[in-house]
Parts: sequence; structure tokens; C-alpha cells
Amino acid sequence: MSDRVSSDRSAWRTSLFAGVLAALFVAVPAGFLIATGNKNGRAAYDATAYHARFIRALAEQFPNFDLSNPLTATTPGYHLLLACVARLGASSIESLRLASMAIGCIFVGSIAAWLSRRVGLRIALLFVSPLAGSIYVVGAAAWTLPDNLAWALVSWILFLCLREPARARELLLASLLLVALVAVRQIHIWAAAIVWVSGLSFALQSRGRSEAVGGGLSVLAKMLGFVLATVPAFAVLVLFVRHWGGLTPPRFQGELQGVNLATPAFMLLEFSLLAIGFLPWIAPPLRTAWRERRWILVTGALAAIVLAAIPATTLDVAAGRFSGFWSLIAKAPVIAGHTSLLMIVAAPIGAVLLTALLLGLSPRSRAVFGVALLAFAAALTATFYCWQRYHEPLLLVVLPMLCALQRERPTRASWWQLLFPLILAGILAAITVGGLRSDPVAPDALPAPSHFAPGDSFLPAPAGQ
Repeated sequence: MSDRVSSDRSAWRTSLFAGVLAALFVAVPAGFLIATGNKNGRAAYDATAYHARFIRALAEQFPNFDLSNPLTATTPGYHLLLACVARLGASSIESLRLASMAIGCIFVGSIAAWLSRRVGLRIALLFVSPLAGSIYVVGAAAWTLPDNLAWALVSWILFLCLREPARARELLLASLLLVALVAVRQIHIWAAAIVWVSGLSFALQSRGRSEAVGGGLSVLAKMLGFVLATVPAFAVLVLFVRHWGGLTPPRFQGELQGVNLATPAFMLLEFSLLAIGFLPWIAPPLRTAWRERRWILVTGALAAIVLAAIPATTLDVAAGRFSGFWSLIAKAPVIAGHTSLLMIVAAPIGAVLLTALLLGLSPRSRAVFGVALLAFAAALTATFYCWQRYHEPLLLVVLPMLCALQRERPTRASWWQLLFPLILAGILAAITVGGLRSDPVAPDALPAPSHFAPGDSFLPAPAGQ
């Protein structure tokens, strides 16, 4: 018993150490940007023109908040949190940016801590380095953007729902985190599917341990219980939809609502490119899957070709297909003026790699990840813009988690294998640096004219950032 306690303590210390070190991966670049007053790039503009101005307005309105037409397309949970920080005396823009940096550090640190318990300290830090180098993570940490808080909540729900064996209290905690998640970013209601599939697994697992008559009814009742546990999150969503008259505040409804059928293929292309950093850990399950379940890989590749061929998959700003890897897609040949050749090639590769990783998991983990990724893709397809920043952070969370949960856990690696995540992290860091070389954002930058509203209480007073 004492050996087990000692082992648990050692694992927790390793996790804590991994979390702290990974947090520094974010704190150093974000802290540098804050200390130097950097105001370059998309994140700086969005924070200056929208989020910081809204946070300050909420701090002034405290506690009688006006949420009827907020200056953000998301639900206001993050902004309310930072408004409370401002009310506590940390109202300067630098203080708010530091609070946002702390959220980014907690997000990346928690991923590293979780990974370290499965693959060890060194590989966990390498696995999380691409995430820490992503411009979308660094940008949200250096400026007042809600992205990292939302991704952290998604990750923690995944952690709880992946526990084996499943436990009811952890699934209920995941349902509570889902409420917070929807309050921060309404599109992430898709994460309810993670709780449902994990709840079904728990119900089936409970039946397997029980010899009681009527076990089938017990499974149904338990599953219904976990579905009901997610009702508060849907209630939050419904509350805002009724308040706004739509899924977004009125000022954004003419722009963001719509469908983009290119999203699934684009996500698979992203997966194939980001997977380069994890190839040494993807290769073993890929070989096994090709040897034992080749037909599943072929089916996945064919499905991806269909997803890439049916919708238009070329760069098109008016259709919401631009920025990020879309600039790379624009350089590739186009088939019949409709389909990018790069998309036709990369999407099936992404599907094959993802399928191989899923096949290498336990049945329960496979179900959780499979449903999560399908629900995520469906939710993002129901959004007009197919932007890389909507997908990349989660893919950089899921990729190392999939590698870490393979039946043969990768606790050791040779020096050349360790280069792969470092190379990917270096590429993403270079993209981040490049994104910070754009023209500085004016300290009184205003939102796009289409986002002004009659009697706007947010404008035109500058945020002072």
C-alpha cells in the first residue's frame, strides 16, 4: 500500500512539474509581448476593437450587465470573468492581459500534466510544444481573447470522460464544466456528445458488473441521467438564443450564421499537416491497422476524398475560406476550378492517420474521441467561416492525446524521434513570429463598420489599449 501511495505522489509531482514547465512555454512569449507593448496582428486588433472594450464596459456596469447586444460574437463568460478581475483593482489593460496569459498557461500546463502521467515528463513536454507555439494559443494568451479558456474547458471535459473505468461523479463534473464552456463560447455545445457517449459507456460498464434482473432498464435510466445532466448547458444556450434572437448577438447575425461544407475536408488537411510532428508515434498503430484492418483505412480515405471533392475547396474570401492553411491551398493546382488538388491529396492522408490512431485505442477511448471529433466537425461546419483558428488548438490537443493513449504507450523515444515535435513547434513558432510583424494596431481601433449598432454604448470611446 505504501509503495502505491509513494508512486501516486511521484506521479503527481511529475505532473505538476510538467504543468509548470509547459506553462512557461506560454508565459515567456506572451509575457514578452505584454512587457514590450506589442500591438501587432489579428489577435491584437480583435482584443483592442472588441474584447477589451467589452470587458471594460462590463466592469463599469457591474453588477447590472447589459448583454443584449455585446461587442463579441461569443457568449460573455470570459469577459465577465475578466470584468470581475478589473473590479478587484486590476483594471489596466496590462493587468487584464496578464490575467489572460494566466488562463493560457493553465490551459497548456494542464495538457502537459495529463500527458506526463501517460508518456513521461520529457515526451509530454515535447508533445505540448507545438500547442504552445501556435499563434492562436500565444495570441489569446498575450491579448484579451476567450479562446484559451474555451479550449481548456473542452480539454478538461475530455480528461474526465476518458477516465477508465468511468465514474459517475467525474461525468457529472464534466456536465458542470460544459455549462461553463457554453457560457464562454456557445458553439462548443457539441461537447455534450462527449458526456453522452461516456455516460453510455458507464451505463454499459455498470451492467457488466451487476447481475440484477432488469439490467437493461438500469442502463437506459443511467444513460438518461447523464443526458439530463447536460440540460443546464442547453438551458444556457437557449437563454442567450432567446435574448439575442439567434445564435449570436444581433450585430453579428448577418455575418457569422451559415454553413461551410468545406470544413470537414479542411480539418482533415490540418490534421495531416500537424500530424507530421507526431509521425514516430503514429507509425506503429498505422502499420498495425494496415496489416489487420486495411479495409477500414481505405474506407476512411475514400470518404475523405468525397468530402474534399463535393464542396468547393479553393481559396475564396467571400465564401469564408481564407487565412491560415488556405494561403497554402491557394498555391496548389485546382481541378475544374472547384477542387484543390492539395485538399484531394491531404484530406485522405489525414483520414488514414486519424483512423489508425483511433483503431489503436481501447474501445471506450475510441468511442469518446470518435464522437467528439464528429460532433466538433458538425458544429464547425454549421459556421460560415472555415478558419484555421477555429480548429488548430483542439487538433494540437487531440493529436498528442491520441498518441499517448495507444495500447503501447510511448514512454521512450530516440533522439531523432524527438526532433519531429520540435520541428513542428519551430514551424508554428515561426508562423507566430511572422504574424506579429504586421502593422501595429491603433490604440483606439474600432470594430468593423458592419458591427456598429444604433445607440451603441461601447462606441466610439476607445478602449485605451
